[in-house]
Order: sequence, then C-alpha cells, then structure tokens
Amino acid sequence: MRNLIAILALVPLVACNGGEETGDTHDSNTPDDTNTLDDTGNVADCVEEGGACVLSGTYTEDMVLTSDKAWLLRSAVIIGDDVNETTLRIQPGTRIYGESATNGLLIISRHANIVAEGTVSAPIVFTSDQPVGSRARGDWGGLVINGLGKINACTDGSTPCEAEGEGGTGTYGGSDNADDSGSLKYVVIEFGGTEISKANEVNGLGLQGVGSGTTLDYIQVHNTLDDCIEFWGGAVNATHLVCTSPGDDGIDWDLGYQGKIQFAVVQQILGGGNNGFEGDNNPDDYAAEPLTTPTIVNVTLVGDEALKEDNFGMLIRKGTQPKLQNLAVMDFSKACLSLRDSETLSGFTSGDAWITHSVLACASAFEDTDEEPIFTGGEGNSIAPDLGLVDPLNPSAPDFRLKSGSVLATGGEAPSDSFFQQVSYKGAFDATNDWTAGWTHHDED
Repeated sequence: MRNLIAILALVPLVACNGGEETGDTHDSNTPDDTNTLDDTGNVADCVEEGGACVLSGTYTEDMVLTSDKAWLLRSAVIIGDDVNETTLRIQPGTRIYGESATNGLLIISRHANIVAEGTVSAPIVFTSDQPVGSRARGDWGGLVINGLGKINACTDGSTPCEAEGEGGTGTYGGSDNADDSGSLKYVVIEFGGTEISKANEVNGLGLQGVGSGTTLDYIQVHNTLDDCIEFWGGAVNATHLVCTSPGDDGIDWDLGYQGKIQFAVVQQILGGGNNGFEGDNNPDDYAAEPLTTPTIVNVTLVGDEALKEDNFGMLIRKGTQPKLQNLAVMDFSKACLSLRDSETLSGFTSGDAWITHSVLACASAFEDTDEEPIFTGGEGNSIAPDLGLVDPLNPSAPDFRLKSGSVLATGGEAPSDSFFQQVSYKGAFDATNDWTAGWTHHDED
C-alpha cells in the first residue's frame, strides 16, 4: 500500500468506520452517524488499510461512498447480483482509487444503479493508486455499467440477446432499451483501461447494454489505455463528454447502440490514440439487428498528426448506420473520414445514415474516393484548412472554443428532437462557453 499512502498524504480524511472484511459478498452496511449525507442509504463499511477504505468482492445492499474518505477498488468490485435492485451512491468530491496490483475495477450489474453526481467544484474522481508523477495509462480498470438494453451480439437468434462483457465484466443485454442504470454527472475517470489479457482491455467507461433511462452528463475519461468510452448496444443518451489522451479510440459504438449524443470532444495527446470515432455494427454479421444507429451531434475531434499508424477522425464500418451532424474534425494523420464496407456505404447512399453540417480539416480529408461524394453531397458540409479553435492542441489547458471568424461559428443544425439543444454552431463549443472549465483533469502522470 506504499503508493496509496503517498497519495493519501495529500487527501484530508476522517477516521474510517469500523468493519471487517467478511468474504466476497457483502450485505447491509452500518450507518455512520458522524457523516452528514445528502443521499439516502447506508454509508459503506470501511475496511481500513493504509489510510484508505478497501472495497472488494460483491455488494448486494444499498450503500454510499462519502467524500470524507478515500476508497480503494481491490480487484473487480461488483455492485448487485444481476437479479435484485442495489444502488451505489457516491457523494460529490469523492475520490475512488483503482488498485494497480489487482487491476481494480468497478462493475455495476444489471438491475443495479450507480448515482454519482458531482459538481463543477467537486467532481467525483476515479483514478490510479500510484503516486502523482508515476501514474500511467492502464494502471487500473475503469467503470463498467451493465444494462438490460437490446444488443445484436447473438447471431444464433437468441432472444433476448445477452453477452459477457469485455474483460469478464459481467452479463449485459436484454429487451429494455429504456432501462435505468442510474446517473453520472461531473465524473472524471483517469489512468484506467488495464489490459486483462492480450487484446482484452477494459475501457475507461464501458456502457454495455445501457438503457435510455440512465443519465450521462459532464463525464471525462483521461489518459486511458483503451477507448475512452464504448457503447455496446442499448440506447443510453449522453451529453458533455470529454475524452483526452486516449490510448485507443475516443468514442466507440457497436452491437446495436441506438442512443443520442450531443456535445462531446476528443483530444489525442501524449503520444497515443487511434481513431476519434470508431463505429461498427456487429463485427461478425454486418446486417445484424437491431442495427447500430446512433445520432451524434455537436462533436469536436482533435487528432495528433504525429501518429502515423491507423489514425482516422471517424472510422465508420461494418454496417453501422449513424446520423452525424454539426461535427468538427481536425489533424488526424491518415484522414478525417473513412467509410468502409458495402453495408455501411449503402446506408449513406440510401439516406438511412448521413453526415451533415460538418467541417473536415485534415491533410487528407478522406481515406479514399468513396467517402468524398457522400460527404460533399451532405447538406452544409465543407472542407477547410483550419477549424479556428482557440488552443485545441494544448495538452495541459486546452481551449476548444471558437476564435473570431471560425468556420464553425455558423451553419449548425441539430435534429428536430426534444433531446437536442438547437445551436447555430458546428462542433462542441461556441466562442464563449467552455463547459469543460473547472472540473476536468489534464495531468500527464
């Protein structure tokens, strides 16, 4: 616990609750009268070790993680038994550390809920247990939420379709795209994405069959080894997403995801990253249903021209049929846009999928000639030498707002859907409102 103790020297704590580790499954937790809670539920038992409260195994009763303690995830910490309702509440300002020695990981099971609502001044932070200055991508796992939403992973026709999550993160999927797994607001997840086995990594935030009853707003994933955020089926909606320094893709979707996203930014920095977007349907059956048809609006994708391997702003393939509007894409070394596979291209030519009101600013706008007529034929699309952002490449204090005269300042148009905010600009920011300010993290290590 030397590394965690070094961190905890900087974290103000009160004494942890008494309690003993009782095995892999935990029942009801004893309330702590010394804590003042805005939440309902019992304060989680504190199994004290090295100045932190250790969480381990499976929890089947409601509990609260309070901000006056540091919480350590030891190995896979599972909320719920995949059958009964269990709620984990996390207070604003709480810090949760993933133990690197055991690949610490938090998994929210189906039928369980996580209610983690921070504030601008007191975000909830999931981070590494390594000392500041020694933290790195993949130090720990991440946050995985399993829901009862529809997925198309069952090519044998099984209904409702269920699957095992990447990295052995539990069962997900079902028949309820309106399923509610709780809420995340002002949450930072950093230095995660551990490799469970070769080519089997956990994303910073894995949303597996999560339904639209779930709230996702103001979430940052920073310096993760794998994707920042991946949507595996379901129909959860999200706003104000920040992905900085991904080791792989920024925002990834597949297996029947049908949700809506507005206001998101991906920034490739610190020598890593693959694609800004990577969108698929089912990798084994490009026509599998439900088709992967997200609607994604007002996104800024900032690439790293120094990355010379596969590095696309938007890699759209394997039959996915997205609806993309008000996008701003710059500086990806291979191309801003790659549309692959006949099943994907046919959706764009038939009008079931589209890219409109968007701007590309890369040395190569397209991977090959197939994409050009699809993009240039889209309403309000253009290719520009520069997006006109204030300071998008700054690794420690990026500013994605628009400079005076930016090509993104006008011409935006969101879908006529009550979920979406109607704005006139393209990309995720206007000239004045930096919605990432005050709560996001940009530490290199």
